[in-house]
Amino acid sequence: MWTGEWWWKIQRLLPKGHTVGALIFSTDKTQLTQFSGSRQAYPVYLTLGNIPSSLRRKPSEQACILVAYLPVEKVTRCGLSKNAVSARYQQLFHTAMGILFEPLVAAGKDGV
Repeated sequence: MWTGEWWWKIQRLLPKGHTVGALIFSTDKTQLTQFSGSRQAYPVYLTLGNIPSSLRRKPSEQACILVAYLPVEKVTRCGLSKNAVSARYQQLFHTAMGILFEPLVAAGKDGV
């Protein structure tokens, strides 16, 4: 990630001793256990863009940490169209991610 011209351009603008820190979040639905029926969750993982991708992708390198579980709820259809149900799932995802990112947004605006 740090090989791009944008990265170095921004890095040059920062005060001495500071650095760009790219946060990479990822999520994917998973089964919680094999014995709990159909219980699922969306784990959210965090890694840093400053870590080479060859290391980030290897679980043995422990370059990712679990930061949250997103809710996996069934939307009641109640006569809703397929598009309306999809929109509700998207709204649930974005609301949950918004809550997760609130401290990062505050730190970006106000500093740490």
